[in-house]
Amino acid sequence: MNKKKNLTIIFLLVSFLSFSQEKTSSLFSLHLVPGIGFPLGESADYFNPGLQLKLSGERRLSESHPLYLGGEVKYRLNPIKNKKSISILSAGMEAGITFPRDSIFQIKVFASIGGYYSFFNYSTEYRGGGSGFLSAGAGLSFFLTPYISLGLNAAYTNYFGLLKGIEAQLGASFHFEKKEKKPQRVQERLPVKPKPLEKPPKEETKEESKEKPIVKGEGVEIRDIEFESIFPIFFKYYDEHPVGRAKLYNFEDDPVTDVKVELFVKQYMDTPKECIAISEIEGGGSRAIELYALFTDEVLKITEGTKVAAEITATYKLNGESNTYRISETIRIYNRNALTWDDNRKVSAFVTAKDPEVLSFSKILAAWTRGVGSRAIDKNLRLAMAVHNALKLSGITYVVDPTTPFKDYFKEKFAVDFLQFPRQTLEYQAGDCDDLSILYAALLEAVGIETAFITTPGHIFIAFTLDMAPDKARYSFLYPDELIFRDEKAWVPLEITKVQESFIDVWVTGAKEWREGVRAEQAEFYPTHEAWAVYEPVGFPEGKGEINIPQQSLLVKAFIKECNDFIEREINPQVAKLQRQIRESNNSPQYVNRLGVLYARYGLFDKAMEQFNTIISLREYFPALINMGNIYYMQHNIDKSLAYYQRAEKLRPDHPKTLLSLARIHHDLENYGFARRYYEKLESLDPARAEMFSYLALRGEEADRAAQISGVKEVVLWVEE
Repeated sequence: MNKKKNLTIIFLLVSFLSFSQEKTSSLFSLHLVPGIGFPLGESADYFNPGLQLKLSGERRLSESHPLYLGGEVKYRLNPIKNKKSISILSAGMEAGITFPRDSIFQIKVFASIGGYYSFFNYSTEYRGGGSGFLSAGAGLSFFLTPYISLGLNAAYTNYFGLLKGIEAQLGASFHFEKKEKKPQRVQERLPVKPKPLEKPPKEETKEESKEKPIVKGEGVEIRDIEFESIFPIFFKYYDEHPVGRAKLYNFEDDPVTDVKVELFVKQYMDTPKECIAISEIEGGGSRAIELYALFTDEVLKITEGTKVAAEITATYKLNGESNTYRISETIRIYNRNALTWDDNRKVSAFVTAKDPEVLSFSKILAAWTRGVGSRAIDKNLRLAMAVHNALKLSGITYVVDPTTPFKDYFKEKFAVDFLQFPRQTLEYQAGDCDDLSILYAALLEAVGIETAFITTPGHIFIAFTLDMAPDKARYSFLYPDELIFRDEKAWVPLEITKVQESFIDVWVTGAKEWREGVRAEQAEFYPTHEAWAVYEPVGFPEGKGEINIPQQSLLVKAFIKECNDFIEREINPQVAKLQRQIRESNNSPQYVNRLGVLYARYGLFDKAMEQFNTIISLREYFPALINMGNIYYMQHNIDKSLAYYQRAEKLRPDHPKTLLSLARIHHDLENYGFARRYYEKLESLDPARAEMFSYLALRGEEADRAAQISGVKEVVLWVEE
């Protein structure tokens, strides 16, 4: 008895040693599995346990992949309660996974599907029948050698329409594998401190390369490693842009194939990042490679610069044998607020417009100022005024950081600066020019207004787009030279360091700095959306301080004053000019009407109506009648509006603005027949204008949707002569 026990122990030990010393890569396996099936549920009322024999084969997707696909055939003899039996023949496909790969014990999870055919063993009249089956289970295998294993499986099987139950299986497996002649060679080096790059590496000339002696190594090695400075704010950027460079050497006489290089930083990456795959490197050859990293947002929790280990791995095949070379290097990761100014577009990564605190701040301002002040002011300009006054009332101030002034970092392109996220600036209530520029841009982008960064020597500020075409902006604004026209958009520049001054001061100063920078050919313009295509914004990971939002009543009061100040600045010089022309022309209705239109455009309807009534009280004047109708239309006084349009129709029934005005008002009254008649006439006389208001050809909800999409529902066309 003891002798048998000792032989068993020796056998198992030899099996374990033979398995562990030979690294295998199983691709195909054949299984012979007898078993017993136990009926369940209603099946147990008719059937007794039965015997079965299964033959199956499987093919692994790759040497290292746990998934396999295969097929099976099975015969089952199942006794019936009446002492007779049936035979079941089945065939199907099987899929599953096995793990772990490098152990004498392996767990297997599988499922199979297919069809079966059954017949009574005692009957010659009944020819039998069939259907489908489904089976799923798990098992445990023990490898006696790398080529033979024993397995114990349990499975649930349902022969649809016949019986269902559980199966217990004990069988043997035979593995047909690719055997490697010797174990992988893993070369390792101690960490070597890399040299941070301050400039892009210069390409080596052949002469320079020959001058440097290369110490010959063994197999494939990675040398000449240089890492860029790594900034958490760009953790998405490094997935497609290199964090470093190196050189891959093949010191063998024979070529190496299937070369793959990966980089992994354990603390801040989920999986290794494949940097390059090379089909072949000739004997004695080398390749320059770039190193990439797919960091997680854990790097955004780094508040102090740190050093971490980066593992670079090269796998390759030499004469058909797999080999691995591994080296560890120390890399430096700066704090989450760090940035260098070698590319000014980088600042856009800090514009976190989707930060919940930033969104909340901007959306609240937009809601509080909606419908307040003059609607004649451009929508985007109104929102920018609201943002500026909210920051002013919140106590946000411009502070020059003596340790990190922007003007110094602007000169030193590779010096590391400290920039605040928008939420941090709102919490700290202070920042320098780059911090305030980032905050303004994020708050405006949060309400859908496009922004851009402007840099001049030693300074940075922003601009935002108006909600109007450049041609209209040139015509609408008294001082168009205070706008920036580019990319088919009109932009308003803002000198954000004057955050405690009026909005007009911020705007005028920004425009002046832009003009001076352009004249000196030293102004650069970086649209945020274009910069985001390269440097994606990231989510700020935490918020601890309070965000100070001013009282609604104070904000609305300051906003209305800002709107009125803007209107006065725009119209006062024009009013003075028109009043002079009115006096000189002996109260010409043309100039009186123009003055009324000027007031109307800026929402000063009382003053506008006073001018129009001055004309109408003396005579029926077509432009004044249409313009009076427009004011009542904007005030939703449909009856008075229609009356003035009809008086204008008597004077000029075929004028395009007469037809448009009557078509719009009848459409609002749901007099679709009249609206259609006027619109069709407009279409024949002025197709371009008719197309602009094409919603008038529709009815009901369809017309409302079209008007909303086109944005012309609130458009008013004033008449001047």
